[in-house]
Amino acid sequence: MRRFASRSFGFEREVRSSLTAVDLSNRENSGQPDVLSLISEKLETLVTTADLNQISSKYKAITAFFPYAVWQSKTLDAFLLAVRTSKRHGFMWRCIRPLIATLLNKESHVSLKQAVILASPHLRWRDFPNSKELVKLLAAAASAIPYTEEVGMSVVDTLLQIASNDSLRSSIPLDMWSWLNERPSLPAACWGRYLGSRQNVVRSIRRLEDVETLKSFLLLVWSEWDGLYSEGLQEMSFSIQLELGKPEMWHHREDLLRHLDHILGQLDIGTEHLRQRDPDVNESDIQRRKDQYETLREVLLEVEMEATEILTRKPLRLAVPFHLLIPMDRHEVQLDIYVCNSSPVSIAAYPGYS
Repeated sequence: MRRFASRSFGFEREVRSSLTAVDLSNRENSGQPDVLSLISEKLETLVTTADLNQISSKYKAITAFFPYAVWQSKTLDAFLLAVRTSKRHGFMWRCIRPLIATLLNKESHVSLKQAVILASPHLRWRDFPNSKELVKLLAAAASAIPYTEEVGMSVVDTLLQIASNDSLRSSIPLDMWSWLNERPSLPAACWGRYLGSRQNVVRSIRRLEDVETLKSFLLLVWSEWDGLYSEGLQEMSFSIQLELGKPEMWHHREDLLRHLDHILGQLDIGTEHLRQRDPDVNESDIQRRKDQYETLREVLLEVEMEATEILTRKPLRLAVPFHLLIPMDRHEVQLDIYVCNSSPVSIAAYPGYS
């Protein structure tokens, strides 16, 4: 504990003056109150009673508290609550980055790795162009800790932020992208979701050539809480047309259409719902998001129509040999043919059927 305290010594005065009157330098005194608990209470009070600007004004002190917070789950919860509540993204992480690398070390305890994973969405990854080794440490630590919804949320949020940094994207291990398939419930305020809609991120996902990962990515990034980068929107449309146009992709298109209908329904509620996250959101912002998600819905419907036309052509030619489809897809193809054709054609006559 002392080695972490010594590295953050320059911030202790800020911690004392901003968060608590307790003397942090005398923790071993038996008569001393539980310093971490007292600071945690101060943080919780600060979050519940202060406005966002006041919390942001204490970002130095809150960041300096991180080396102490990793030792107790209750204390870490208070720290994360303060960081998440603040409008300021990117606390004084640069000053304690060596600590983060130490905590992610292979020999570090699982609980310490988990603490960094939970805090990782709040690092300003776009300002860390030389953190390739840190990305690899983070990926290794993520695979070494037990999965929870909160861990999944933090890893996905962080992954998308890292992917939005052109200098760091290539450092992401290939297997780390599989975290997208966990589809954790991302919070309303989520930098990874917004930054993840950049064109180069979408393109990187498509180049994985994994339809399930592409769908998971779109389900995570599309949300009423955020709009999309315009170039990313175009790349998403292209990816849908290129990767989801085959008839056997009907269930992926169905999932995406259902999700878009939910988003558009939430946007129709109006500004009050969305101001839970962003008090400054206005009707213009909402209309822009509606336009973007309506565009994606139209693309999906167009692809769906083209896929239906493929199924109803005479003679019918499947996009893939019939015998390569899984049983569920075979069943659906036969149903589609029976429903869509006035004179049903025997499936046994199709090329590749056996």
